[in-house]
Amino acid sequence: MALVPCLAAEGAARFPDRVAIDHAGTAISYRELHQRVTDLTTSLKSQGVGHGTHLAAIDNTSLTLILLQLSCIRLGAVFAPISPRFPEQQRQQLLLQIDASVIWTAQGKYPGGLPALTLPNTAPAATIDSTPLSDDQAAVSLILTSGSSGFPKAAMHSLANHLASASGSARCIPLQAGDRWLASLPMFHIGGLAILFRCLGAGATLVLPRQRDLLDTLREQPVTHLSLVATQLARILGADDSSSLMDGLKVLLLGGGPMPASLLSQLDTHPVQAFTSYGLTEMASQVTTGPANACGLSGQLLPQRQLRIRQGIVEVRGATRFMGYYQQGQLQTPFDDDGWFHTKDRGRWTQGQLEILGRADNMFISGGENVQPEEIEAALKQHPQIQDALVFPEANPEFGYLPVAVLHCRETLPAPSDLDQFLAPRLARFKRPRRYLNWPSGLSQYGLKVSRLSVARACGLLGPDQDS
Repeated sequence: MALVPCLAAEGAARFPDRVAIDHAGTAISYRELHQRVTDLTTSLKSQGVGHGTHLAAIDNTSLTLILLQLSCIRLGAVFAPISPRFPEQQRQQLLLQIDASVIWTAQGKYPGGLPALTLPNTAPAATIDSTPLSDDQAAVSLILTSGSSGFPKAAMHSLANHLASASGSARCIPLQAGDRWLASLPMFHIGGLAILFRCLGAGATLVLPRQRDLLDTLREQPVTHLSLVATQLARILGADDSSSLMDGLKVLLLGGGPMPASLLSQLDTHPVQAFTSYGLTEMASQVTTGPANACGLSGQLLPQRQLRIRQGIVEVRGATRFMGYYQQGQLQTPFDDDGWFHTKDRGRWTQGQLEILGRADNMFISGGENVQPEEIEAALKQHPQIQDALVFPEANPEFGYLPVAVLHCRETLPAPSDLDQFLAPRLARFKRPRRYLNWPSGLSQYGLKVSRLSVARACGLLGPDQDS
């Protein structure tokens, strides 16, 4: 166990008058943030929140979630943010899974029976006398994995995990006082929570969006740093005022999967540093990071992480590795005797950078040949009309399975013959899709990644034994 200054207290000591959070146009200094965390911590303690309490919070990204996370760190409680877009039945299952004992919602009460927290509504005090300490090895968060292929797991992280993630990121991505990083990713996702720890460590400003729409936010609020997935970047670059939206941006951190070459080429006209990254919830966000490229490379290994490729599969460990999966009182530690976590991601080193080849559990066999859907998806995303692509196996009596592609296009779905011609120099014949389907509309998305299961179900590509 190592005691370290509370994050809010440390920020108040190092950067007292700098803006910690831009909230709805109101600048909250690091000194004021410390006081607000102190007030909330006192209130939570009076409501029974203490060491080991699992505190669930249902919201997207808000000032309250930030204060709750920082107060949980100070109390030794565990902060568990949950997407408000989960259906109620699944939300109840998740609350049971993480052993939530208290809950906060923007509505003030929760119909599921858990005690609802009330928050203080008082003006900050003028002075702060205490300098609280935190145990950096204690569990401070439970973050749900994307659940792209099934029910989400709850990854438990310590404060040390989050701090190591932020400091390693800072070695690659420049961030300093005066910089403004938009909270463009939800805090119930590890990518969103990581932005908070990066900003606090650097004395930078975390900008909370005033508008629900990303483009409207960028039109109203100046930012220097922006984390995006491909669909968000496509929206910005496709806007009529894309040049003004990109104005002032210094850094783009692109994640959530390979970036289509058509998007990266459009960045050449903008004076912004763009980085691609490989990361996962279990490693508190980034593992590798490097300059954005059209080759699908994910950059070099960041400090305080270790990575090896064993039998074609990426394995990771280090200071950012999570504590384990939490499940109703039990902490499952899926590590080997040397602490390595098996990611199920296929990868290789290419020119000193990590190249992710796809998920081992997505691979299927077609006519005796191994087919990796992500390889086909990456080739399809090089087409100028394709914004996103997912590839699935479809049962076939002769070949066992054949690839089928579901495409999200800028306009209309290109003709199959045109797509076949486009893929011919890029993919072997057995890897080219036999059918092309339009992207289904109205899909619910609870994290940053589209659920492969939801897309397959919507397109009728699941057999009766798979639709679960």
